Amino acid sequence: MYKQIMIIIVMLVISLNSFAQLVQPSENKLDTLDQWIHKFMEDNIVPGALVAVASRGEILHLKSYGMANVELDVPVTDSTVFEIGSISKQFVVTAAMILVQENKLGLDDPIHKFLPELPSEWLGVNIRQLMTHTSGIPDYEEIRSYDVYRFRLTPEEVIQIAHSRPMDFPPGSGYYYSNTGYFILSMIVERVEGRPLGEVLKSRVFDPVGMTQTRLADPEAIIKHRAAGYWVNKVGDLINRNPTETSSTLGAGGILSSVYDMIKWDESLYGNELLTDKSKKMMWTQTVLPEGDSTGYGFGWRLRPYEELRQIEHGGMVAGFVARFSRYPEQEAVVIVFMNRYQVSSMRLSRAVLHTFMPSLGGIPD
Repeated sequence: MYKQIMIIIVMLVISLNSFAQLVQPSENKLDTLDQWIHKFMEDNIVPGALVAVASRGEILHLKSYGMANVELDVPVTDSTVFEIGSISKQFVVTAAMILVQENKLGLDDPIHKFLPELPSEWLGVNIRQLMTHTSGIPDYEEIRSYDVYRFRLTPEEVIQIAHSRPMDFPPGSGYYYSNTGYFILSMIVERVEGRPLGEVLKSRVFDPVGMTQTRLADPEAIIKHRAAGYWVNKVGDLINRNPTETSSTLGAGGILSSVYDMIKWDESLYGNELLTDKSKKMMWTQTVLPEGDSTGYGFGWRLRPYEELRQIEHGGMVAGFVARFSRYPEQEAVVIVFMNRYQVSSMRLSRAVLHTFMPSLGGIPD
């Protein structure tokens, strides 16, 4: 009897995964989504937004809302470039995994092999632990808040901030989200390649994929179609936020991109132009701690299922922006969300889009 029940459960899960497919919504359904987004933006004082759904490089839906720059009255368009925050982590991981494939880097290599100047208290931390947030190295962003991204800092200053707090746990024994780990991973990629991270990512990742609008953020650079970032103060007024400083984030959260580039990125992940199947399997396998608990995180990606769907995603949030990049490989679908307002839920907006284009999941969640 138990065996029969388990077979039924497995069949139901398989059935749900096969049943939840992309559909082209009716005009009424798209109007409902549109109204929901407008209300969401109004309720949360969001200046501008962009949402897209694509499948294997083909755009199924793309719509922009509101203002990319409120002061200059510039609307969001399909060319607008947004800061993507921690979605950046998957790109520095990709660069690192390319080096692993070339035998220039090992996942179990200690970080002091490449950066001997790091604090001795961090001895024992390896590359894999940086990627999986299991290093125990404190998060410098948590110590200094998101405002840390507004200042031009040296690597030594970033390390000093993180080193001001003891290790969260012995390396490999726990899980705690740490931007410091990805800052250090960026430094290691730079050290191995012998050039700045921006140059590495451009030649190793962005150019091969054809991502022409994706780069490290830089407040002083002239970047066409760049959206301005905003926040809401304590009395509910919309206020400006400084662009992210490259030096204070690197691959932890310092990239900006466009919707077309992110769709190209999604499509590239189905092939082996950059990463082997072995590398992608390692990236997209949940990390398991010594006591057997899964963290729901791989190498630069969150991997928890949604409504029994296999979901590979990451959100991003920096001083003036939020974003979300959610892949559903079995359905060959990706949902992309950009907003130029700090501290607002990109997940709610992403879910509204997902449920509209996969109606078997139900209506738009509250």
